[in-house]
Amino acid sequence: MERSGRDIGSSSGRGKATGSRQRVLAIVLVALAVPYGIFSLVQWHASNVEKREASAYTNFVKAMVQAESISDPLQRCLQYPELPGSHWNAETTRSYCELRTHKTMRLAEIDALLKQGRAAEVDRTFQQYLDTQLHEAGHPGLFDIAFENAGFDKSSSDTRRIIDAWKQQSPDSAFALGASGVQYVDAAQEARGRDWSRNLGEQQVIDMRRQLVLAKQDLDRSVALLPSLTAVYKSMIYLGALAGAQDYLENAAAMGMRADPYNFSIRLEMMNLAQPRWGGQFGGVETQRARDQADAQHNPLLRILAQYPNLYRATCNCGYSAEQTHQLVLQASDGNVTSYKLVDLADMMFDADPKLAVQLYAQALRFDPTHADALQWRSRLLINMHDTQAAIDVIEAAARHHPEDNAVANRLANIYRHAGRIREAEDTYLAVLKRDPDEQYAMSQLGDLYNHEAHQPDKAEALADVLIERHPDDPHGYIVRVCNQMDHDLPGVYDTIHYFIDHFGLQPEWKDQVAEMRAYLAKHPEPPRT
Repeated sequence: MERSGRDIGSSSGRGKATGSRQRVLAIVLVALAVPYGIFSLVQWHASNVEKREASAYTNFVKAMVQAESISDPLQRCLQYPELPGSHWNAETTRSYCELRTHKTMRLAEIDALLKQGRAAEVDRTFQQYLDTQLHEAGHPGLFDIAFENAGFDKSSSDTRRIIDAWKQQSPDSAFALGASGVQYVDAAQEARGRDWSRNLGEQQVIDMRRQLVLAKQDLDRSVALLPSLTAVYKSMIYLGALAGAQDYLENAAAMGMRADPYNFSIRLEMMNLAQPRWGGQFGGVETQRARDQADAQHNPLLRILAQYPNLYRATCNCGYSAEQTHQLVLQASDGNVTSYKLVDLADMMFDADPKLAVQLYAQALRFDPTHADALQWRSRLLINMHDTQAAIDVIEAAARHHPEDNAVANRLANIYRHAGRIREAEDTYLAVLKRDPDEQYAMSQLGDLYNHEAHQPDKAEALADVLIERHPDDPHGYIVRVCNQMDHDLPGVYDTIHYFIDHFGLQPEWKDQVAEMRAYLAKHPEPPRT
């Protein structure tokens, strides 16, 4: 019995030890399982997020293609899908859709009327736009967008010719004078260039100031005749900034605010100049943001401006990491954004997040359906991500809706080419040239197509000859010619290379072409000249 008792006692001790070991083992297993479980949960959550994002993108593209098929401009804009996960204000979106889809008089129509001596009709039309903007509810910015749609803010010889004809027929027209002043401001910007002031050459400054003098004369006279001419005040404000004329800048803003205190274009210029790089005018960006948020009840478009400080942070080239930049772009696009700022954001995401870039380009095209770069890069990214059908569908829709727009047709041809549909690309370029035989972009792209994918060097050579004959100071004809000559080691190749390098070699936009030509010279040494 005693032995038995000892045996029993020994057995009980082993049981306690075994239980302790089991408890320890259980604790260890739990300790190991918890982080593994957390890791698995994180993986599961990340996988679900990725699936949701992929589904949201797929649904966005499907809805985008459907919206692009709508022919009515306003309905197309309103039916467009929102950016997944964003928080755009519906009232502001609708207001911006209405602003961007207003049908107003274009430069070609103005030119045609002026050629018939009907300047008074042009004046009456712009007066109607202004009266509607100022006195009818639901039309904020109509007159201002009419000035933009007419292209008065673009510096070109053709625009200047048309505006001068208008001024000649209506010398006391506030609208003609305003259009002239706005165009001179853009000409001043072109003369100045985009570099920092410290890097400007003396001639750049002289040319800029010459244009600003002309601009000031016409702008001042236009608002003296018609102080409610809201479309010109943003140019007057910017004129003051370019000229370093603080009093003029502040006075122009004050006059604009008296004319229309909730005007989108004037407040946009004030927000731009509120940035630190312009000295924080008008109280700085946060002051302007607060004003725009408060005044959005009077003009829904002002909510767009309240988003601008986020846009400035996202696009400032401040040395952020790729992840930081990505987050800033998401933050900047979370609220309503203008079409051209959406293009800027999309460009930043082109390589880093192609799907987000497609969505941002699409939103830009929602409000500006003929933006040539956005059309091309959206479809190109779609093709790169193996969605060729969607890429073709959306750009073909744009071409159908805007059949006379050469820039849209040219981008359609480019996308056909990128998709390997060479015959359709050729036919599209040829259709542009049938409509406009001197369209330089179509000629140069078609020449490049003949040099490469289409393998028709004789046609490339003929196009190069036409381009050079008609536009001897433009590099594109020489590029088409030298590509053909280098590909086939043709006579005259060295002369073309030297001419191109001598005349265009210092221009940074042609550095890749110059590098190819120098590589050819290195591989094919020029024979001694006799």
